[in-house]
Amino acid sequence: MIKYPVFILCLLSLFFLKGKQCFAQQTPCKGYYDKELRLFVYTEVDKMPEYPGGIAKFYKFIGSVPLKGVDNELLQSTIFPTFVIDASGHVKGIGIYQKLPKDYTQLDRNMIKLLKTCADWEPAECNNKKVAMSFRSRITLCYQ
Repeated sequence: MIKYPVFILCLLSLFFLKGKQCFAQQTPCKGYYDKELRLFVYTEVDKMPEYPGGIAKFYKFIGSVPLKGVDNELLQSTIFPTFVIDASGHVKGIGIYQKLPKDYTQLDRNMIKLLKTCADWEPAECNNKKVAMSFRSRITLCYQ
C-alpha cells in the first residue's frame, strides 16, 4: 500500500526536475545592466544581431569610407570598436575596446563617427524577445 504513494512522489519529482531542466535550456542568455545607457545589455543570446545584408555588408560599409587620421607609414591598422545594438536595432554606446576616450587616436574618433552613421541592425533575440546586445568587432584596415 505504501509503495504507490512513494512511486507517485518519485514521478512527480522527476517531472518537476525535468521542468527545471527545460527552463534552464530556454534561457541561456546572459548580460549586465549598463548604467550609462540605462538598459540591460546581453552578452550571450539565442539569436545574434544582424546588419542589413549580413556582416559582409557591414565590413563593406566600413571599407567604403576613407578614414582620416591614418598614418601613411603603416601598412595596416587594427581597431576594436565596441557598441551596443539596442532592442530597436540602433547603434549606441560606441567606443574603442580597452581605451579611454582621452586615449583615442584620430583614426579611433573617425571610426566612431562612421559607426554613428551605419544603418540600423536587426536586433538580437533572447527567448523570442528583441533585446539589446553588446557587440565588439575587429577591423583591420590595409593601406596601399
